[in-house]
Amino acid sequence: MPLPAMIPETRPISDLRTHLAEIEQIAKQTGEPIVLTRNGTHTLVIQDSQAYNQRIQQERHIRKLREAEIEARYCQQTVSAEDSRARMAEIQQLIEKAYA
Repeated sequence: MPLPAMIPETRPISDLRTHLAEIEQIAKQTGEPIVLTRNGTHTLVIQDSQAYNQRIQQERHIRKLREAEIEARYCQQTVSAEDSRARMAEIQQLIEKAYA
């Protein structure tokens, strides 16, 4: 059974002007996003940058695990470490050319 989602802290956007230090402290302590509203409508989300980076990294790892699970299920062919390194080197060269 999945855990219920936490209700994010919600504050009016005017609090940025009047309570910025407090909002920053809450964001750093909890690591959770803070939703800012204007006229009752969500307009911005603020989150501690370290917590944001950790969340993005976690999402990337989960995505890679899912890709690996799919590949393991549908691709029964094995690849040697040498072939894998060679293919990664090719991909790296393509990336370097694209961004050069």
